[in-house]
Amino acid sequence: MSIDLAGTAVDTAFGELFSLVKEIVITIAAFAPQLKQIQSTLIKIDPIIQQWDEYNSRLDCSPKEIAPVKELFIRGKLLVEKCSRIHRFNFCKKYSHSNKLTDFDAEVQREFQIYLPLVTVISSKATSLNVKETGKDVREMMGDVKETGGEVKEIKGDLKETGGDVKEIKGEVKETGVDVREMKGDLKELKHLIISLQVNGAPHSVLELLGDLAVPKAPDCIVGSAVEASLRELKGWLLEEGMSVMVVTAPGGCGKSTLLTKLCHDAAIKGKFKNKIMFVRVSKKPNVIDIVRKMIRHNGFEVPAIETEDHAVQCLQQLLIRIGQDPVLLVLDDVWADSQSIIEKFVFKEIKHYKIVVTSRYEFPNVGLVHHLNPLPPGEALELFRQSVTVDGRCLVEPGDELWDKIVNRCKGLPLALTVIAKSLRGMDRAFWETKLLDWSSSGLDNDILDCLKKSLDDLDGDPSMKERFMDLASFPEDRKIPATALIDMWVELYKLDFDGVRAIADLNKLVYRNLADLIVTRTDSSEDEDKCYSSHYAMQHDLLRELAIMECDRGEVEERERLILDLTEDNSSDWWSEQKQPTLRARLVSIHTDGTFSIPWPNLQLPEAAALVLNFETNMQTKTYALPEFIEKADKLKALIVTNYSFFPAELRNFHVLGSSLTRIRLERIMVPLLSMGKLRLHNLQKISFFMCDISQASTSDDAKISDAIPNLVELDFDYCDDLKTLPDGICEIKPLKKLSITNCHNLSALPEQIGESASLEVVRLNSCTSLLRLPDSIGTLKKLISLNISDCLSLSTLPNQIGNLVNLKRMNMRGCLRLSVLPRSIVKLRNLRKVVCDKEKEVMWEPLKSSLNGLNIIASEEEANLDWLDD
Repeated sequence: MSIDLAGTAVDTAFGELFSLVKEIVITIAAFAPQLKQIQSTLIKIDPIIQQWDEYNSRLDCSPKEIAPVKELFIRGKLLVEKCSRIHRFNFCKKYSHSNKLTDFDAEVQREFQIYLPLVTVISSKATSLNVKETGKDVREMMGDVKETGGEVKEIKGDLKETGGDVKEIKGEVKETGVDVREMKGDLKELKHLIISLQVNGAPHSVLELLGDLAVPKAPDCIVGSAVEASLRELKGWLLEEGMSVMVVTAPGGCGKSTLLTKLCHDAAIKGKFKNKIMFVRVSKKPNVIDIVRKMIRHNGFEVPAIETEDHAVQCLQQLLIRIGQDPVLLVLDDVWADSQSIIEKFVFKEIKHYKIVVTSRYEFPNVGLVHHLNPLPPGEALELFRQSVTVDGRCLVEPGDELWDKIVNRCKGLPLALTVIAKSLRGMDRAFWETKLLDWSSSGLDNDILDCLKKSLDDLDGDPSMKERFMDLASFPEDRKIPATALIDMWVELYKLDFDGVRAIADLNKLVYRNLADLIVTRTDSSEDEDKCYSSHYAMQHDLLRELAIMECDRGEVEERERLILDLTEDNSSDWWSEQKQPTLRARLVSIHTDGTFSIPWPNLQLPEAAALVLNFETNMQTKTYALPEFIEKADKLKALIVTNYSFFPAELRNFHVLGSSLTRIRLERIMVPLLSMGKLRLHNLQKISFFMCDISQASTSDDAKISDAIPNLVELDFDYCDDLKTLPDGICEIKPLKKLSITNCHNLSALPEQIGESASLEVVRLNSCTSLLRLPDSIGTLKKLISLNISDCLSLSTLPNQIGNLVNLKRMNMRGCLRLSVLPRSIVKLRNLRKVVCDKEKEVMWEPLKSSLNGLNIIASEEEANLDWLDD
């Protein structure tokens, strides 16, 4: 009965939107192109809506599993109604809402296909459902298709949630090009389209899926006619038919990656290759197996067990045959000289519409097409320098001064050097410029860009700490996004900064300002800054700048270095590492990177001064385990531990017992964590622990100790993208000092414990994007110190407890994207200190009457629709 009602609701919502669009498209000329496109999209999906009840009536599905489809159509109707009320001379709103209509059409195509597996995957249980039907041309569908004789021409879209056997789907199934007729009745072949929906093989999140091979954000601008000419030449080649490979070669810092990023965002290129553009950062030590896994996952297929490179190449060929019916573009970025064989493994000449672009500092004789990206000529180099060194067009050194030409000439026309050096001189007087020029000239290394960049690091803004922060970035692997939260944990302890990391973020922004790092913000949310939460902030470092940072870190004897950066991948080890007696190391920051080939036993390192330890690792397919090194136990001054698994699969972490009581911060990424068994530890000084994309095992045993006894002084607890977290262990609520609780993007979290009211010190609670959270416990009203509550994008939350009015110190509340929340409890009027509410435009009407009672209330009404598009950034 419930399914029939849910199906009727979807059908009704769709019908109302469809009817409104057909009516408005005739009468509102201003939005005619966008409305016609939406009408076309609705016509395409109408046949599927008509079959909606037929599929669901045969299965026992809950309304929750398909309700988001109805919400999508309702939001669309509201948007179209808004457009119909806009005055014809309100050009600003006409422009913004035309964009919103375009975005909505894209969301319908994408989001509707996201929810379609809720029907199609579940219906796969009914083995007799339409298996014998033939002759249908199925143009757009998602899930486990049991039909034969049809042709699946396009399967794409982000997969969010499914019911039944499929616990959680996140990913983007793109285009398959699979011809069902060729399968000759063999449904096993078609299962490759949907097997990635199964919980064991599903990627953790859309962020994980898109973050690996998505094209980086396009640069704001590119200076130079030579660069524009390169863009035109490469664009013309990519638009040609056929399979071919081209190498774009230039010295480091010339802008090869920037050029290709700009090219991939070109409208004509995106129009041809659509969502089949894969941007692979190859780097110095490529892993073919890992790259192929990511390519398979990126295209929405199940990732098979791949143990050898030969098998990986076979899987890659099968993938390209499947998706290669339409044009495919593969960018292999930053390929090194000894990795030519990597290029050959990706070449399959039988794929007709397949282009490969390689960026490298080197030429490869086996690749016939080569494009040389030259340094900027003097005039264009001077213009780039001018843009980077001036502030509002002004500079303390006049542009005509001979110093300009001398410094620009030192940069050899390399964009990276020009921007880094210019920003180190910005705002400085002529005497400072002259001193820097003398420093560069004294080295006698006119052709060494690294030396040129090195000189620009010294005493940045008179603050040598910036150089320290710059070198710290080398603690993380090449071409990887560095979470700002990891930098905060590290810098707070190394440099005794504020607990929340405000100064740490300020330091990171200084590096970005000087072009010594790039900042990537995946989602702009003012509440994150107010709550001192920076989970959407990432840093990246150009490989040339990372080389410079490592050169600086490696100066002096190993025993005396402030930073110890150890790359032990491919079983690399230093002589002292293998010696029976290990030296005492004075480093305060230690970073160790290992991979699946690492087999040397951990040495008994002596780290009496280490304050931060960064462990970066990859495991192999056989073990999927990682043992914390025993020497941690004796590092008495260790405060921050950051453990990051860069493997394709989560890894089981062993040797938890070595974690000492000196630790104040722990960050774990892509780790299998037996959360309740952590109660056996004694981390009495731990103040913050973060779990990112971790598998949180919550199975308890009779001998599990109370987790509140293990971490009695915890101040902040963060869970992000931990998919199997269904509820918070009760013991967490017994941690009295806990001030900040952040559970975000945990899509299986359905409830908070009623004991949450015992966490009397809580000041910040963040639950955003917990899409299955049904309610807040009544006891939340006892959190008298709570200042900020974020429930944005909690799609299943329909009511707030009446006790919420007891939050006497609540100042900020974010409920944007709470689509089902339509009524506020009467007690809300008691929130006398509430100063800011963020909500959807449609929900503003709920809050407006409260302005007279809640003095100073600022309602920020957002017209943005709740979706996950920000993960594409």
